[in-house]
Amino acid sequence: MRKTLGIVVAVLMLFSMVAAVNPVAAATASDAAARYDADIAWAQKYNHLAISNGPYIIDTYAPENLYLKLVKYTGSRNVFTNDPNLLAEGIPEVIEYQGVQNPENVILQIASGDFDIGMFAFPAGKYNGLGEDVVSKLSLFKSASSYNELSFNTYHDPDKDTGIVTVGDNVYFNPFAIREVRFAMNWLINRQYIVQNIYQGSGAPMLGCIRPSHPANKYFEPVYDALGITPEGDEELALQMIDEAMQAQIDKVKQYGHTLEKKDGMWYFDGNPIEVNFIIRIEDERKDIGLYASKQIQKAGFKVNELLWDRQKAGGVVFATPPSNYEWNIYTGGWGAGGLPSVWIDDYTAWFYAAWYGYVPGAVEPKHVNTVTVEDFLKEVGDGDADAGLQAIGATYYKSAADLGDILKWTEEELTQLTTLFHVEFDGKAYEITNADQYWDLQKISMGIGVMESARVFMIETWEFYPANKDRVKNIKAHESVGLGTRWSVMSAETPDKKVKIAQFAATGALFMSAFNDVGGISDVYSSRVWQLVRDYGGTNNFDGVYTPYRCKWELERGDFTVPESAVIYNQTQGWIAANAGEDAKVKIKVTCDVGEWHNGIKGNMDDIRYYIAFLYTWAYKDSPDDPYYDEGLSGTAASLKNVLGFEFTEDGYVAYGTYTHPIADDMTAAFYIFYPRYPWELYYAMGELVAKSKDYGIDKVYSFSSSGEGINWLDLLTKEHVDDLVKVMEQLKANAPVPEAIKGEAPTPTETPTETPKEEVKTVTVTETATVTETTTQTVTETVTETGGGVCGPAAILGLALLPLLALRRRRE
Repeated sequence: MRKTLGIVVAVLMLFSMVAAVNPVAAATASDAAARYDADIAWAQKYNHLAISNGPYIIDTYAPENLYLKLVKYTGSRNVFTNDPNLLAEGIPEVIEYQGVQNPENVILQIASGDFDIGMFAFPAGKYNGLGEDVVSKLSLFKSASSYNELSFNTYHDPDKDTGIVTVGDNVYFNPFAIREVRFAMNWLINRQYIVQNIYQGSGAPMLGCIRPSHPANKYFEPVYDALGITPEGDEELALQMIDEAMQAQIDKVKQYGHTLEKKDGMWYFDGNPIEVNFIIRIEDERKDIGLYASKQIQKAGFKVNELLWDRQKAGGVVFATPPSNYEWNIYTGGWGAGGLPSVWIDDYTAWFYAAWYGYVPGAVEPKHVNTVTVEDFLKEVGDGDADAGLQAIGATYYKSAADLGDILKWTEEELTQLTTLFHVEFDGKAYEITNADQYWDLQKISMGIGVMESARVFMIETWEFYPANKDRVKNIKAHESVGLGTRWSVMSAETPDKKVKIAQFAATGALFMSAFNDVGGISDVYSSRVWQLVRDYGGTNNFDGVYTPYRCKWELERGDFTVPESAVIYNQTQGWIAANAGEDAKVKIKVTCDVGEWHNGIKGNMDDIRYYIAFLYTWAYKDSPDDPYYDEGLSGTAASLKNVLGFEFTEDGYVAYGTYTHPIADDMTAAFYIFYPRYPWELYYAMGELVAKSKDYGIDKVYSFSSSGEGINWLDLLTKEHVDDLVKVMEQLKANAPVPEAIKGEAPTPTETPTETPKEEVKTVTVTETATVTETTTQTVTETVTETGGGVCGPAAILGLALLPLLALRRRRE
């Protein structure tokens, strides 16, 4: 069981609570005008609009010089924590980031004192080769938080049941559209070879999406054993599996007027060799992994085009263009966990293997289509017998396949909704996770399905070390799993002059890989590491992996509640409505937050929280076929919001009612209902207007929160051109519509008074101490992951790529 922080009190409540209505004052035009003026003045001074309320502000950003400077923020911030690891404010007065492109030279510069910290990690062998005179001047902090995998483009023409892909007048055959071919890669790749020969032993083979050093890994070892996957693989078996899978496609291809054949060991489609475009990242060991994997794939009879690309070029194709463009087949993905891990891995398989929630290839539509069912997996590991399959994976809650009922027919899409949200409805039936044994049984099955689908094949967890100058940097807080990859490490770094100079690897000539907006951007580890020092968290994981308060605190009650008339949700066309009044809720949570002052000096208030919540509802749901206030990249948020039945707003927070409860962990339940804004409300408002209706404001460019492409600008608050357009919107909003509808009217607030209606026992949990790392808003979080390659990484998401768990917990690419 996990160590619990805070005070937990169980009480008996003999009476239910009803809410009397007291209004929370609405925003006024004069208040709004002051906010717009402050933002515009900020933009003129700093040339960016990354305004938040965290411990540091972005003082200087010079992308052409790969340089960014943070300075300590001295405005009002009330932090609800006394955890010594979760600092209320940073120790450094100035933090400088300098992009660097030569890792070996950078390590030497850290040893000499030109830099204080390297915000990158390398295997031990890299340091050993530099000599004792260099290593003796370094403090090395181990991280076991990064890992590598192969991502596959699984696209094929949706009207064909084989790997045919049509792009304009050209027709191709995608072998990785065939599930069995992808599955065979688990045997074709010798993971142990990669560990020993590429990483010189500085790592461990990784068979699924949970890394070996993660506290939950032990639960999944029976799954890998049942599937017969080993670290060494089996090349002969893999080649046989691929050949059989391809042979099975010959007649299918023929039905569509094409030919597929194998001659002299090579596969041909319509008389031409089948070509595989393999995007191989060049900045690190993934280059060697890619070249090794390429040789293995060639043994299967495919011609491989080795595309040796940097992260910027690779990310622009793999993560920003539709897979149906068929520009790539395989990509050497890499991920890094920037947060503190928890044993509860609720959304891991959803993130890595399910299209509804995470970053299953590709990041934009059309996404991978999962086809393997629960029954398929259980029969695979049970030699055709689903009951035997349950025994093979060590299931304890489900004694027989019949106990699973209709779940047997589910794919990863449905199953991960249950393992992530714990309570779902399909075809009029309700499904719920109620205890730990059931939780782990379903997580095991979900992992098994993900491995069988093999849209992503994990290879190795790397053991790497962050470098810091031994003489200058003292008392830095490192975590045994993620090293210096948390905000608390940088905030705690003590130097003689209270300045910290960080070398950040920037091989592509850019500091960041994604746009700097925390709605649908900031999806790479580099921008995330900066942003986590600029913004603040309502709650966060602490070093023990427990979600605890930071800028918000809460009182959580589990039980049976009736949603009152004063509890509202937001509808874009109707406003705040009591849509779920009278319905049954399983949890009631009173949240108190400190918004403090925004970096521009404007005092935050409940308008910021109310509008943030309204913003999520607005952009997560598509209210009409041509709804301009909708971003499909944020659609995963809608599934989470369905579990929130209503909010009653108070002067300093809200009371939320919902159906989501973590079956085991109270802190994870609380995390689901913490909604804490990253930006002041007027900035959310202006960004939304720019994205939805730029032309109405005289702007001839098209913007998106979560994507880019021909004619589409990925909104970036650090790009001056984008900032100038936002200022134009703000000026017009100030003159014509200063206050958005969501915060124009007064909001009802609860005043609790006892009634004479007895209710059953309710457990009350009051948390008064804190935690660290990733905030979730409508999704449980465990750690922040980031893709080290080109597209996002990081469980527990939020903001579906940006808004999955509601703008909170994300895996980011590196």
